[in-house]
Amino acid sequence: MLNLHIWSMILDYGFTVLVVPLLTLPAIAGFTLGLLTLIFGLPTVYQVCLVLSLVFTVCVSIVFIFENRFYQLYAKNSLWKFFRIPFISLNYIVCFAFLIPAVLNIPDQKIALEQTYKQIPNLLPELRSAPIFVFATEYRFILVPYMLVVNTVFLESVVFIGLIYWNMNRVTMRSTQSGRTVKMQKKFLKAIYAQALVFMSNLLAPIVYLLFSIFSDYYNQGGNNLVIIVSSLHGISSTSIMIWAHKPYREVCLKLLRIGERKSTTTVSVISTRF
Repeated sequence: MLNLHIWSMILDYGFTVLVVPLLTLPAIAGFTLGLLTLIFGLPTVYQVCLVLSLVFTVCVSIVFIFENRFYQLYAKNSLWKFFRIPFISLNYIVCFAFLIPAVLNIPDQKIALEQTYKQIPNLLPELRSAPIFVFATEYRFILVPYMLVVNTVFLESVVFIGLIYWNMNRVTMRSTQSGRTVKMQKKFLKAIYAQALVFMSNLLAPIVYLLFSIFSDYYNQGGNNLVIIVSSLHGISSTSIMIWAHKPYREVCLKLLRIGERKSTTTVSVISTRF
């Protein structure tokens, strides 16, 4: 859970403070308005790679919660203990390496910008004068690796969830765990499902619009801006669902806010010793 929270926090800061991307779909182009541009002058290509890599890092962090639950409950003494570290390491490597084909094929910016202006003839004048960076003119260099990573993360999640439920049912049938323990495990998993579902919802809507815009050659700057706004809402939505779904977090927050906390009063009786 801590690993997921850390990566989620970094992603939120990346979207809303460090990078602040502005897209010009259907062209895979745009520019950045965050601190990495204004203060540090970091090239846009590195900022794009950073944000996209962080998105998938959060995704695999959710997978690792399911993997950790499976390992802690059912696989500590199995062969999986020898493979889990390479598995985790490989996932993180893929998160930061899947954009290598796109980076190695960055187009000539002068030619790419001319193609972008032809593709979007009604591009707003204030955007034409902005330092637009075209990340790719051939969609296969970014969409193919992107979809491969998405499908891999989804498959891994399904596999670990299936393994957890299969082992849980097997243990229940053998009565090696109490019903209360199994119930608590299922309750925890449901909370994780809710948190993962909220994160995926924050990603799914932007991805659907992105694919629609690219393949239909549809341009709407309001829609492009909405994609970034919805994506950046991940922080508040993830935090809200975490507090709602996980009772320990909720109780601590309520105690900190002193909501529903009953102040106990102590009655002190004074007995006179004077005779």
